[in-house]
Amino acid sequence: MAYTSLYRKYRPDTFDKVIGQDHIVRTLKNQIAHDNVGHAYIFTGTRGTGKTSVAKIFARAVNCLSPVDGSPCGKCANCVELANPTNFDILEIDAASNNSVDQIRDLTDKINFPPTVGRYKVYIVDEVHMLSKAAFNALLKTLEEPPEHAIFILATTEIHQIPATILSRCLRFDFRLVSNAVLAKHVANVFDDIGVKYEREALELIASAGAGSVRDALSIADTCVSYCDGNVTYGGVLEVLGASDPQRLQELGAAIADGNTDSALKIAAALCDLGKSIPVLANDLATLFRNILFIKTCSGAKQLLALPESIFGRLAEMANKYPSARLMNIMKIMSGLEGELRYSVQHRILFEGALISACLSVEDGARIEELQARIAKLERALSSGGRPSGFNSTPAIKDAMQVWVHLSSELKRRSYSVLAITLGTCRFELTEKEFCINVADSGTYDIICDSDNMSVLKESFAALPIAKGLALVVREVKHIDKDKAVPYIKEMFGKAVEII
Repeated sequence: MAYTSLYRKYRPDTFDKVIGQDHIVRTLKNQIAHDNVGHAYIFTGTRGTGKTSVAKIFARAVNCLSPVDGSPCGKCANCVELANPTNFDILEIDAASNNSVDQIRDLTDKINFPPTVGRYKVYIVDEVHMLSKAAFNALLKTLEEPPEHAIFILATTEIHQIPATILSRCLRFDFRLVSNAVLAKHVANVFDDIGVKYEREALELIASAGAGSVRDALSIADTCVSYCDGNVTYGGVLEVLGASDPQRLQELGAAIADGNTDSALKIAAALCDLGKSIPVLANDLATLFRNILFIKTCSGAKQLLALPESIFGRLAEMANKYPSARLMNIMKIMSGLEGELRYSVQHRILFEGALISACLSVEDGARIEELQARIAKLERALSSGGRPSGFNSTPAIKDAMQVWVHLSSELKRRSYSVLAITLGTCRFELTEKEFCINVADSGTYDIICDSDNMSVLKESFAALPIAKGLALVVREVKHIDKDKAVPYIKEMFGKAVEII
């Protein structure tokens, strides 16, 4: 007898065997239990998440004479008859190859024929987004008002391509991606059933490679069983997936994070010479730095990542060694490479260019980090009223504006920005012993000389190291700049005014 693939052998035939879609299974079970079955459904979601399998189970369940918890019993006369491939009460149509308007019209013409066995005739239209516009229009009226014995189940991975007129006539169910934990448990159950030995880390790697698809995960598991000859190991799964050796990949990641261009290029060349796929290598690097960031920022990273102890320990060391900004930047460069590789034949050139760019960005980042540290040190020293190391304890005063800049900053730091703005309209003078604030407006003078404002002003001035030894003086100065005022007055009033 021909070998049956794992994803076919373990395709669910009852609702309790469907994994990761509890929200959909529960709804459909309740509809069957309360005889509240709709006439049109649309199932959407990523490939391998159970759309067609659930549709087939539902089609048999609505016709079963004695459902078991909403699932077909598989033993009654209807279930036995519907299991026969020659039965036409459950029709599965591939819209990818039957997408013309004539084929849909033929379907709608025959829909009035009643079922031969069960209560309902169920039409499962797979890849329904492949139908032509005319075919959708031909289906429209029948989909809205089908005969009482007809149920439509439309399945698609491209829900955005379905016309709104079709969507509005269907009950929509969104199939979610299955979590890695659920996928790993399912693969373990399959391996236990067929008598295959396995490592826990290998299951997690298979589940991760499945990317939320049950069918993809079981297809990978099928290949791993054959490759590993009945004992599925972490290393064996890596070989099947074409992924890089974790130790060499970590060495490459460390070289990049250290900004060591020479070492990074040598390791990359060795990996490429082994025949490793460059897109896979770039993706592995992006995943590596993602895992390091995860370890650095998430307390439950060990359980969530489920990596082998040796690999996790090495990544934890890298997480402690490198700053988050550097790791994030490298991850972005590597993940951004995927789009470029897709449309180019010069994979190795692009990959090596990305490695050099990542290493150079580390050098630039290190200089920026050093500069930021120096700025932070300077700010701390200024905010505490002290002087940073390497500066004179009594800085030289150049002019009055230099003192005013420091005074304004101190006032704003103390949350007296309005007072600083008010003082900004004044003129400043500096002598050997005094810093004078000359106020030309009497209203402004009154505001500044308010007891509270003057107290704040004196305290702020006294806190300035640059003002050490200077006295603060505020005075009202009645002064008109005749040279500037006269031209404006003459222009406004002309000869009607006499200026003395």
